[in-house]
Amino acid sequence: MRMKSAFPGCTMAFPGNREVHFWYLVPEEVQGKMLFNAYKDLISPEEHMHVFEMKEKQLQKHALLARVLVRTSLARSDTDGKINPKSLKFRKNTFGKPEVIWPFEKHDGNEWKPPPLCFNLAHTSSLIACGVTTKSSVGIDVEEKGRRMNSNIPKFARRYFSLPEIAWLEGIPDPERQRQKFVQLWTLKEAYVKALGRGISGAPLKDFTIHLKNLSDIQEDSCQCGGAPSLAQTITLEVSRNSDAITSNWQFLLFQPTDLHYASVCMEQNESHLDEEGRDENSCSGIKMQIWRTVPLVKDESFSGKQAILACSNSVGF
Repeated sequence: MRMKSAFPGCTMAFPGNREVHFWYLVPEEVQGKMLFNAYKDLISPEEHMHVFEMKEKQLQKHALLARVLVRTSLARSDTDGKINPKSLKFRKNTFGKPEVIWPFEKHDGNEWKPPPLCFNLAHTSSLIACGVTTKSSVGIDVEEKGRRMNSNIPKFARRYFSLPEIAWLEGIPDPERQRQKFVQLWTLKEAYVKALGRGISGAPLKDFTIHLKNLSDIQEDSCQCGGAPSLAQTITLEVSRNSDAITSNWQFLLFQPTDLHYASVCMEQNESHLDEEGRDENSCSGIKMQIWRTVPLVKDESFSGKQAILACSNSVGF
């Protein structure tokens, strides 16, 4: 196998305001002993120990791929070659959410201070994804569209969802469509909790409601990323209980990265998104998104403009 450069033609500028870089890989597409040896060389000794103390080979592979995807996704956000994926260091916040620690180094006699990148990782057995933003907290989640429940969906939803969400699901008469909407709603709630960085214990799923307005009346393939999203497919967040941890300054996007998966992105709407009069710039231009399918160190393929948008907050740009 002939190894290519670390980033084959795909280094880029840091994400801009309201922009998310979404990288994903399909584990089945990543093969080869030489490639996996290169991946092992990218992770830290602590990560190596954690990965290979797992007993199952498949778990080892997925854990290794997840760590390599995070490192290469963050390192790509650089046009001057200052970030080496192997040199990146991480820490966890109080609730266990990983954060990157940037080394402040001198390049050509000048101190280099990169912008604060935020990232989040999500995975299923068949897809691993990493979302990267600048200055804005981000949470992502991915689920297989064919995910099956072991129990009755409304019964399961009553354990985790708010009363309005349960009522909405119970109002969907077709069992298969109800299952699809449950999976979509689950990805949105997971993405929000992960964006908050507090875990389910710090932000219980029942303490907030996500409304998918008119989504049940719209065909899932009615909007592609290259076109204007239908404004009838909107996501709104309602905080059900008083909590310092749960806030409403977030935007959402629900889409299909592949024909087999749903994905959700939740991005913080911070002060940098407001104009001089305090108005929300997102109400006009929305979240911008770049999407790539990758095999790290080997190939990258841009999929921006090729995914079906299912729902969004306000408008979304691609």
